[in-house]
Order: sequence, then structure tokens, then C-alpha cells
Amino acid sequence: MNKTTRIIAVLVAFSGAFGACNSGEEAVKEAENGVFAIHDEIMPKVMGDLVKLKKKLQKRITSLDSLKASGSAAATLRVDEEKAQATRLNQDLLIADSLMNEWMAHYNGDTLAKLSSDKALTYLAAQKDQITDVKKKVNTSIEQAKQFLGKN
Repeated sequence: MNKTTRIIAVLVAFSGAFGACNSGEEAVKEAENGVFAIHDEIMPKVMGDLVKLKKKLQKRITSLDSLKASGSAAATLRVDEEKAQATRLNQDLLIADSLMNEWMAHYNGDTLAKLSSDKALTYLAAQKDQITDVKKKVNTSIEQAKQFLGKN
């Protein structure tokens, strides 16, 4: 192989390696964008709906306490059941909120550049699973709280 052919072979090898590296970086960026698309979808719900519903449930719990003081034994039992449900729903909202905060605190996007593409993609797949679980909990807790407050 002459000198020119070797130089061309080396350049082709480098361009192939660079292209593979570049496509790996693109895959990581695309995966990270997918994770943050889920985050960006639910964050307004956490900051808006979830906070409002927690306040409404707390107000409902307080009003149930005052109803209980002035009611009959049968009414007291119904009020106790409704208060227990409102308390559970409020707790579910608190858990969903804390799961979101916990995910954000533990997400470590700064280290992606230090990882190989394969490891970065594995990390992002796990993060996508986690944020998807957070999304389900947020949406479920919000929907259940809305249903409860809508029928009362």
C-alpha cells in the first residue's frame, strides 16, 4: 500500500469513527430530549393543579371537622369516611409532588458527557422509566382528587 492509499485509509477510518461517535451523541441527546419532554409535560401540573388540589382538599378536611362536631352519630360516621378519603387523596398528592422533587434532585444530566454513549443511553432509559412512573402518579392523584372534589 502506498503512502497516499494509507493516508486515505486512515482518513476513512477516522471519519467512520467520528460518524459513529457523532451518531452516539445524537442518540444520547434524543434520549435526553425524550426524558425532558415527559418532565416538561407534567411539571406545570405539579406546580398548578397539584398545589391547588392540595389546598382544596385541606379546606374540605377542615370543613368536615366542623360538620362532625355538629352532627348525629350516622352523620359523624359518613363525615369520618369522607375525611379519611380526603386525607388519603391529599397524601397521594403529597407523594406525587415529592416523587417529582426527588427525581429532579437525583437526575444527573451533567455526567452524561462523561459517560460512553451506551452507558448514557442506559442511564437515560432508566430515567425515562422513573419519570414515566412519576407522571402516572401525578396524573392519577390529580384525577382522583378532582373526582372526589367534584362529587362533594
